Amino acid sequence: MDQRHLYGATFGIVGVLLAGVQLLHATEQTEVPIAIVVDGAPFALLGLSLSFAGYWLASNEEFGGDLPRIAAWAVGGTLLLASVAALTLFSQRVATGTLQRATYITTDSITVGAVAGTVVGLYDAQSQRHFRELEAERDRTEEFARKAADLNNYGRALAQATSVEEVSAYCIEGLSSLLGLSETAFVEVGPEDAPITSSTVSNGSEAQLRVIAREAAEDDRVVAVHENGNVPEDVASVLTVRLENTAATTGVLIAARTTTEPISTEDEQLLELLASHASMVLNRIYTEHGRNPIDSR
Repeated sequence: MDQRHLYGATFGIVGVLLAGVQLLHATEQTEVPIAIVVDGAPFALLGLSLSFAGYWLASNEEFGGDLPRIAAWAVGGTLLLASVAALTLFSQRVATGTLQRATYITTDSITVGAVAGTVVGLYDAQSQRHFRELEAERDRTEEFARKAADLNNYGRALAQATSVEEVSAYCIEGLSSLLGLSETAFVEVGPEDAPITSSTVSNGSEAQLRVIAREAAEDDRVVAVHENGNVPEDVASVLTVRLENTAATTGVLIAARTTTEPISTEDEQLLELLASHASMVLNRIYTEHGRNPIDSR
């Protein structure tokens, strides 16, 4: 049993016990059905609300990390109202023969305290979760701003490149900086061959890189993640970035990944921007050197 189900079961059992005790106390005090309903039903329902809270917590992963906090609030609320009830009864100097009535009042306070503490705990946990989400969003924004600034520097460097080798070097360095991927390659896919201009990939043969690059060059997507096909066995997935231009040769960036998770929308936008910068430079280089030019589109 994991932590989430353990806490949920605890809340559920406590709620059922409190509801049962409340109904028992109601029947002990009177035999009139209406009086039993009026006196016991509201507190029994409060107890069952704890059981519902336990079921909800057990089936909802949203507050998995905040369960101890919620339980602490529930215990704190229980102890607080139980203490208040005990002090109130003591200050009133309960007379002999009224001890049983005192237990009824104390049980009522415990039930209310447990429910109130749980509600406050849930509210506190939700506030903490919202705070963590805001922090995560702030971190994502700062990370995106940093990557965008780095990409801007690579864009200026690419604009001054005079050879395909320089473009491939800047693209590989930019890809590594943006996503932290160290095993990358730059392949020029032509009509007949696909030479590898630069490569830091240690896994997989050059033939596999060429096949992956040609598939990416024929793909409509600029940025794509490949998990099957010609992906090396010890690589979880391969990221490809297609550099489109007006020449017959298409540049393709390839990066080996250790995960199959899709890249974020922000990273995909940055990679598309990097591809746009590199594509314009490649088009200029291919045109200047007369490498397989075709009619402008």
